[in-house]
Amino acid sequence: MLLPFIVPAAALAQTGSPAESVQVIGQSFPGTATQQAPQAASLDETEPTSTIGAHFIAENVPETSNYDDIIRLTPSAMDIDPNGPGLQQDFGQSIRGLQYTQFSVLFDGVQVPGSPGNLSPQPAAYFVAHDFDTITVNRGPGPASTIGSATFGGDVEIHSHDPSSVADLNPYATFGTFGTKLYGIEAESGTLDNPFGGWLSGGRIVLDLQRNESRGALTGTSDERRNLFLKYIQPIGDRTILTAAVNLDNAVTDTPYGTPLALIDKYGRNFSLNDDPRSQAYGPYNRDNYTTDFEYLKIEHRFNNGLTVSDQPYTTAFYHRGVQASDTSLSTPNLTTTATKTYYIKGVPTVLDDDVPGAAYQNDYRAWGNILRLTQDTPFGQGRAGFWFESEDNTLYKTNVVLTRDQQGYTTKPGASTYQYLYFDRLTTAQPYVEFAWHPLPRLTITAGVKYSSVTRHLDGPLVRTVKGPADDHATYNKALPSVDVNYKIDPHLSVFAQAAKGFLTPPLNVFYAQIINTVQPSTTDNYQIGTVYQHNWLSADLDLYDLQYHNYIASTVIGTNTLYTNQGNATFEGVELEATAQVGLGFALYANGSLNHATYHNGASVAQAPRRTAVAGVLFDRKAVMLAGDRLDASLLIKDVGPQYGLDTGLVNKFPIKSYDTTDAAVHYLLPLQHNRHLDLGMQVTNLFNNTSLIGYAGAAAGNGAPLYWVNPGRGVFFSVSARL
Repeated sequence: MLLPFIVPAAALAQTGSPAESVQVIGQSFPGTATQQAPQAASLDETEPTSTIGAHFIAENVPETSNYDDIIRLTPSAMDIDPNGPGLQQDFGQSIRGLQYTQFSVLFDGVQVPGSPGNLSPQPAAYFVAHDFDTITVNRGPGPASTIGSATFGGDVEIHSHDPSSVADLNPYATFGTFGTKLYGIEAESGTLDNPFGGWLSGGRIVLDLQRNESRGALTGTSDERRNLFLKYIQPIGDRTILTAAVNLDNAVTDTPYGTPLALIDKYGRNFSLNDDPRSQAYGPYNRDNYTTDFEYLKIEHRFNNGLTVSDQPYTTAFYHRGVQASDTSLSTPNLTTTATKTYYIKGVPTVLDDDVPGAAYQNDYRAWGNILRLTQDTPFGQGRAGFWFESEDNTLYKTNVVLTRDQQGYTTKPGASTYQYLYFDRLTTAQPYVEFAWHPLPRLTITAGVKYSSVTRHLDGPLVRTVKGPADDHATYNKALPSVDVNYKIDPHLSVFAQAAKGFLTPPLNVFYAQIINTVQPSTTDNYQIGTVYQHNWLSADLDLYDLQYHNYIASTVIGTNTLYTNQGNATFEGVELEATAQVGLGFALYANGSLNHATYHNGASVAQAPRRTAVAGVLFDRKAVMLAGDRLDASLLIKDVGPQYGLDTGLVNKFPIKSYDTTDAAVHYLLPLQHNRHLDLGMQVTNLFNNTSLIGYAGAAAGNGAPLYWVNPGRGVFFSVSARL
């Protein structure tokens, strides 16, 4: 995968949507180092930030990619994607060693819902890359106005592209390795003239339909997906804008769960599932069906006195149905009736002969929320206030089934329940905030504010046993989160910034149904950062230092049949990040970024899945009028290094070391102009050019013998794309 084109926030206004940005960027290239940089910070930033622009997302990232594939080459970021770019759901990401359950992901300002149990976002179950305009990675909790359940050490903000003012039809397709086939068509209405009367003139609509399928890099896996995205922007008078968006998605996958080294050595680096209906690793016995929807309505009005009011009600939903074999590592035997073992189906004794055990499960949750924001311009700066509220309901169950017998439920005792668990939970969040961006000097901005986070969890689990019996419990966690950010522009090309802010993370749901009473407290962070940004002509560079003090780290320990959740103590995340882009002429530029990351507990043990370093280096090329007037050729070759890490840190003891590994990606894209200001885009992306199949992550333990399961870097992928603007 090629690193998406990343531009500073100040340049975003120039990029527009993919339909419009090609012409603008093509006219300016090679431009300055900041414009060509695969990673360029903003002179206005108050925390380390990477904004990935629409140009490279649209042209140089495989169309199948998820957001995690796109952000993985930003500083301090790591992604685990063992089945190829975007060809399964998310398997895990980290930024500075903070896991994807510890930072929020937002789409058009709305938090993407994740499992209410641990707040893990699932944007790959909702959105496709073709609808992305920009992605911003904030490596810090941001000002008080940053909403989210886990801003903590940062967040990821995905922005969809706005409808174009020009009518357009965009058919597109991608074909490539792993049996990948993707088809889509996007229609732009252009600016509508009086669709519902004169006062509603000027509206714009974009509709995108996409279907893709792949068998994945791992054996026995598959992915089939359908997506619809609709966005409508309607100006109402001169001061009001109404925006509405709908995203619908369905995906069916045969899902891998990691592989032990014994099976990797026996069957190959890409082994995961198989095609044997009598095996627990049979693909269809490990199938997931995801159906999601995501809708919002946003109205924004600017008053004459400098006050702007924005209100954004929304709803999101995630419906998950699936089956999973008991142990895809093949360390647990199938079900076989013996003289000492009898099985019951619907209470009737049943002889099972090498039948495959597993589970059927359902997980349904829907969130309803509203985001109210007010900004007031004053002679001294800008005041901001707002309130975010969200309520998320979740129903989940899991039953024991015989997969070789039409998923019939079974027990080992007459009259026993087939349920492993059945519960309902509700997560309610309220976050009011207030802040002020003060300009005491023309080039100095000091932003101070406070956000108050109040989170309530409720669990009703008739089949979830706790020390008190069936679970029926609730808890409320409250925390005030102050922040102070400073940005000073020394001159038009050099700025410095600093940040001090607190973060907060709600305890996971399963602390409620531990069978040993515990008093788990929420995790908090104290974040301190300083940095500098330089941008001038042929050189763009930035540097930052960070120190994050993590308090009340939550860990789990199994004691017999009981699970005890405790606050494991404190951890320190600290490091340095730097990057630079230098133009060398004729459309070429050199790029490098690097980070040294140190994440340890109070006893010196390393935080798991926190690489000690990351680095990116490579060469870029972008030039117009290469062969024809109005054409454009861009290409890139980049290598990503991920440093050593540990897979697990149970009980403050490190286990399962993962060695450092490198991945090299290349891409080339050619824009061919057609008549009447239309064009054809032809592209090729090569992921993992040198076919490095190193171990890249720890996937858990085998159910039968407890052997560690691993993720392996997917082999080389070659993807060809074609897109037309008609």
